[in-house]
Amino acid sequence: MNIDLLIKMANEIGDFFGHTTDADSAARDVANHLRRYWEPRMRAQMLKYYEERGGAGLSDLAKCAIALLHAASHAAHATAPPATASTATPPPAAASPASAPAAKPRKGAGT
Repeated sequence: MNIDLLIKMANEIGDFFGHTTDADSAARDVANHLRRYWEPRMRAQMLKYYEERGGAGLSDLAKCAIALLHAASHAAHATAPPATASTATPPPAAASPASAPAAKPRKGAGT
């Protein structure tokens, strides 16, 4: 999606919430709105833009909200345990012909 449109949308959301509560609560409200209603690709693109450009073009409130999302995403990555070979769950073993029970002969089948 076009980053200019994302910036415009984030600023408009910030304008909406900016008039309802204090600045800290409004920033949390904007961040929650973006987390709940923006597609993950849109959030990822905005976070990348925030990292690369420092949120240029965002209103102060929208920039604070993106900063909250950015901090939360980095905290989530920092607390996730790394996947290692010792902690990975092995796939279930497939049944092989050698481990399958032998077929029983049918009764009355001669010889």
